[in-house]
Amino acid sequence: MSMMFTGTFVGLLAICAVAQCQFFDALYTRVLDKAAGTTIPVTGSREPVNVSIGMSLIQLTSLDAKSGDAEIDVWMEFRWTDTRLSWDPTNYNNASIIRLPASRIWTPDVMLYNGHTSSRESLTVVDSNGSVAYMPPTTVKTRCYVGRYKSDGSVICSLKFGSWTYHGFLLNLDKSSNEVYLYDYNPVGSQWEVTEHNVQRNVKTYSCCEEPYPDVVFILKFKEKRNSIWNLFD
Repeated sequence: MSMMFTGTFVGLLAICAVAQCQFFDALYTRVLDKAAGTTIPVTGSREPVNVSIGMSLIQLTSLDAKSGDAEIDVWMEFRWTDTRLSWDPTNYNNASIIRLPASRIWTPDVMLYNGHTSSRESLTVVDSNGSVAYMPPTTVKTRCYVGRYKSDGSVICSLKFGSWTYHGFLLNLDKSSNEVYLYDYNPVGSQWEVTEHNVQRNVKTYSCCEEPYPDVVFILKFKEKRNSIWNLFD
């Protein structure tokens, strides 16, 4: 009798699992059908898509104090709203969040202006109201300022991000925080310590045009850890 009960229970679980998959299939299909490919989700000529950008420092992989060449591992954070991706949770068993591939929806073309990045694509997290969060693990390669290294042992890395093709009337870029997040930073094995980490937003205009061009700069100041060389100057 117990074996019969166990078999019935397992069968019910299998049926529920299939039903759950079918339920999510319907939701995914509906949302992606409304996504309109990769076109920017603007609703009016003067109503831009507001995109916030943040950065979590994970590891300073390498930093050359002579050239300033640096490789830094970070988690980027992009947030925006695309109402085309919204749905009524009551129609889908109160599901309020789904995960979608970034390649299947519009994502902001925000790039690093003064260096190169390589990202590992991760899923976006989409809320039923259309808000999107995208946090790809990213490796940054840039050249930092080393002019103060000889005087105080510090190197300053300024990472400037902005849209590659959209002006501010279409894509309004803003910072999500005044600081670079250090919650997951791993300093183990590094000869450098982080002494400053702030974020600045700038808006540039040109004499030819009225459109603004916003950018966000993440500033990381690294200082060489005190060792026998620096102790000579104490």
